[in-house]
Amino acid sequence: MLHTCCAPCATYVNETLEKEGWEVVNIFYNPNIHPFDEYIRRYETLVSYLEKEGRVLEVPFPYNPLEYFSLITQPENRCPSCYFLRLQKVAQWGKERGFNFFTTTLTISPYQDLPAIWKVGKQIGEKLDIEFLIRDFRDGFRQSVARSKELGLYRQNYCGCVFSKYEGVRRRLEKRLTGLKFS
Repeated sequence: MLHTCCAPCATYVNETLEKEGWEVVNIFYNPNIHPFDEYIRRYETLVSYLEKEGRVLEVPFPYNPLEYFSLITQPENRCPSCYFLRLQKVAQWGKERGFNFFTTTLTISPYQDLPAIWKVGKQIGEKLDIEFLIRDFRDGFRQSVARSKELGLYRQNYCGCVFSKYEGVRRRLEKRLTGLKFS
């Protein structure tokens, strides 16, 4: 079972796991993605990609950003809480359906905190008695970028949360508008 954040990240991770002999089921659960039109764009891109590739997608939970926002008390420390929210819900769903293993496409991104993802995944796996595959897919990041461009997939420029979007826009503006600072 593969927690899947978006189609570009899914390209390399799906191909790699399938080459290793895994039967992959992609699970789309990402209440952190904001705004709603961004969520829909990522979802539709993922559906289109997986259908063309003949891969399996499950979307067992409705979009509910309040699940994400209710966890975030300190935006600067939001990522581990976000990882926990998504991976726990996916692992619980999988455990109830007889899956023995789970992992996430998040570990392909050079921008994500791999040790935090692995720690959270391992804790959840031990608690729920479902094994978390500790994998570093970052060596395939460039391949996933190239593959997603080749397939014409929508590629986002932030992880999905409103805080990440703000930080990215702020960095680009500060770079362009010398001397301008944001809080």
